[in-house]
Amino acid sequence: MHARHKLACLAALPLLGLGGWFVLRDSSLFSVDQVSVVGLSPNALPAVSDQLLAAAHAQTTTDFSTAALRSAVARYTLIDDVTVQTHFPHGVRIEVAERHPIAWLDVAGQGFALAADGGVVTGLARAGPLAVLHSVRYPWNGHSRDPFVLLALRVLIDAPAPLRHRVAAITIADGALTIHLHRGPRLIFGNDALLHAKWDSAAAVLADASSRGASYIDL
Repeated sequence: MHARHKLACLAALPLLGLGGWFVLRDSSLFSVDQVSVVGLSPNALPAVSDQLLAAAHAQTTTDFSTAALRSAVARYTLIDDVTVQTHFPHGVRIEVAERHPIAWLDVAGQGFALAADGGVVTGLARAGPLAVLHSVRYPWNGHSRDPFVLLALRVLIDAPAPLRHRVAAITIADGALTIHLHRGPRLIFGNDALLHAKWDSAAAVLADASSRGASYIDL
């Protein structure tokens, strides 16, 4: 009998230890007290950072859930992904990957920041200087479905970065696709054919001193 009791006790030890660990890992001994957030731009709403911090502080380093962080900021499409490094016993480093808007959609005076795929980027306090696109169609289910807007986004995607940042607006003027630059002439693309080639030609012409003072460049 004594031998059986000993064997039973020995068999129970791992279970008791495991149960104790499940209790201990969620205790304040391993509470998250120091949190750093990297990758979040100054353009983000303060609420985005606040939600990440609150979700992190509600956990422990020994039982940390990245899914809980993602859930906390799921409403903000600015957040593309969140990864976490825990530093035992009390530290957490949160790395944020953002979706960056490339255009500002104006529908009857209401503005929406748009990513390259036409998705509306939420969670921004300010969007910075972006090319303005006017439409009469509101985004639906978080995306713009306006063919003109999707075309304009393609134009911006194909633009060399230095020129993309100079685009003030894109319009269809007199039936011709037209790019309006800050401190520069209008670029008349006409249509969406050979966008890369047209941007390359525009860059070459703009780099030539003889183009200074031109009101438009027909490409």
